[in-house]
Amino acid sequence: MAKTFNEVFEEIRTEIETGKKKRGFSRTDFNKLATAFLNNTEYTSVKAKTKNGALVEEEIMPVKAFRKMLEVILKDFGVDKQEAARVLDNYEIKKADCMYELCSELIYEYMNAGKKFDFIAKPDWNTTLWIDEEAPSTKKHKIPKTDKYVEVKKEKHRVTKRKSKCPNWLKSK
Repeated sequence: MAKTFNEVFEEIRTEIETGKKKRGFSRTDFNKLATAFLNNTEYTSVKAKTKNGALVEEEIMPVKAFRKMLEVILKDFGVDKQEAARVLDNYEIKKADCMYELCSELIYEYMNAGKKFDFIAKPDWNTTLWIDEEAPSTKKHKIPKTDKYVEVKKEKHRVTKRKSKCPNWLKSK
C-alpha cells in the first residue's frame, strides 16, 4: 500500500529539519507528495478570511472537489453516477507526475495574463504573487578581496514579485 499524505509530508519535513535534505525544490518529493495528496480523499484544510474584523475559518476539501470534477468526466462518457462515484471513491492514483507542470503552468499563465495570484489564506499566512517587468540596467559590483569592479548588464526581463504580510486578524492596536 502506498504511503499516506501525512506519512510523505512528515518524511519530507523530517529530512529537512534533520539536515538530511535541503529546502531546495525536489521534483521527486513534489511528485510523491502530489500522489499522496490526490489519494487522501478526506484531506481537509482551512481558508482564512475576516468577517467584521474577526478571523473566520472555512473548511475546504480540495481533493474531494478534484475527484468530483473527474466524476463529471466519467458521467459525460456514459458511466452512471453511482458507478462513477464508486470508482473515484476507491481509485488509488499511482502517479501524479503531471501535477508539477499543471500547477506551475496554470499559475504562471494566470500571472502572465496580468493577474495577481492569491494563495488561499491560512490563519497565519497570506501571500500574493505577480509578474513585473524589469527595465534594462547596468550595475557595478565590487569583486571581493580586490579593488576591482565588474559591470553587470541586465536586459529587460520579468521577475516574480510577492506580497506576504501579517494577516489582519493577527494585528492589534
